[in-house]
Amino acid sequence: MSRPARPADPARGRVIVVSVVVGVLIVIAAAAGATAYVSGQRQPAESVAGPASAAAPSTSGTSGTSVEQSGAPTAAPSIPGTDALGFLGTTARCADGDRPKMMVLTATSQAVVCDHAGALYYAGWRTDTGSGTRIDGVLPAGPGWVARAPDATINITPAGLVISAANGEFTEPATGFWAAP
Repeated sequence: MSRPARPADPARGRVIVVSVVVGVLIVIAAAAGATAYVSGQRQPAESVAGPASAAAPSTSGTSGTSVEQSGAPTAAPSIPGTDALGFLGTTARCADGDRPKMMVLTATSQAVVCDHAGALYYAGWRTDTGSGTRIDGVLPAGPGWVARAPDATINITPAGLVISAANGEFTEPATGFWAAP
C-alpha cells in the first residue's frame, strides 16, 4: 500500500524564493563593490604597478615616455612601428587629441588604450587578419584594462592580451609594451 501524497507546503516555496532573491542581491552587491574598489584604485595619472609590470618593459626592450600636463606626449613610445598616437599604418592608434595610456604589441596584435576626455577606449589591429576594432567604455582592471565587446572580452596588461570569446580563451604574450607615466 502506498501513502497518499502530501500537499505542497506553501511556506516552503516562499522560503526558496526569498533565498534565491537574497542570493542574487548578494552577488549584485559583491559585483558592484568589486567594480567600485577596482575603479577607486586608479589615480588620474595612470601608471602600471607591481612586479610583473616593472619587469615587462625591461625584458621586452621597451620603455615609457614622458607626458606633459597638457596631455600631449612629448616623445613616441619605443615600441617599433609606433608614434605618439599608436601603431603606424593601422587602426591601433588614438584619434588626434586623445592620449595613449598603454600600448601592447604581440606576435599577431597591436593594441592601444586611449583617453578621450576621461573616457577610455580600445583600438586594436590583428596583423594576421588585417582587421581592426574599436571598443568604447574600457575599464581599469588590475595592472591593465578590460574592453568588453558583444562577442569578446579583451584584457590588456603588461604581459599581453587575453581574449575571451564564445570559442575559447586565447593568450597573446607581449613582445612590446609601453604605458604612460
